[in-house]
Amino acid sequence: MDRKQFFDQLAPEWEKSAPADLSQRLERVVSMSRISPGCRILDVGTGTGGLIRFILKAIGKEGYVLAIDISPDMIAVAKSKGFPANVELQVMDAHNLNVPDNSFDTVMCNAVFPHFEDKESALRELQRVLRPGGTLVISHPIGREAVNKLHSETGSIVAEDRVPTPEQMRDLLERMGFVNIEILDEPEFYIAISRKPAS
Repeated sequence: MDRKQFFDQLAPEWEKSAPADLSQRLERVVSMSRISPGCRILDVGTGTGGLIRFILKAIGKEGYVLAIDISPDMIAVAKSKGFPANVELQVMDAHNLNVPDNSFDTVMCNAVFPHFEDKESALRELQRVLRPGGTLVISHPIGREAVNKLHSETGSIVAEDRVPTPEQMRDLLERMGFVNIEILDEPEFYIAISRKPAS
């Protein structure tokens, strides 16, 4: 079973496993991302589109969201939610984005980063599609240790999928050329915010 099949299998029940206060946590992710009205956002690993409504509040009608996932079944569930016309949903892999260079103000990776098979390759692609000075947000709304424990217990193809420690994440982002790195590692909330250099 590959990752696409694994997440296709989970799609129908995906939202039932969310923590009760997930909405507040996702609002916090978007708030900390400093998204402003009119921004162009890439939502990587959107799953069933859980983050989209919070992004829409921040970008307004003038903004744009491209929400992608490797799982066609996850995207099908997201499409069934009837998002407005400034939201586009596509099946796409973060390692190989069918998107022009410098296309987005912010790239959001919520609850997906551990699943990138080649994190450096994915980060290169995400950096490519960010505009100069654009923001990369890597978040997990249930916290690093909880995610790592969950993946270990789930087993299968995600057994070794880990959220890096703050030190590992900082080192990785610096090596990939990101700057202004801020990392918050709380028991129930993890976020790493960095920027593509402005020039």
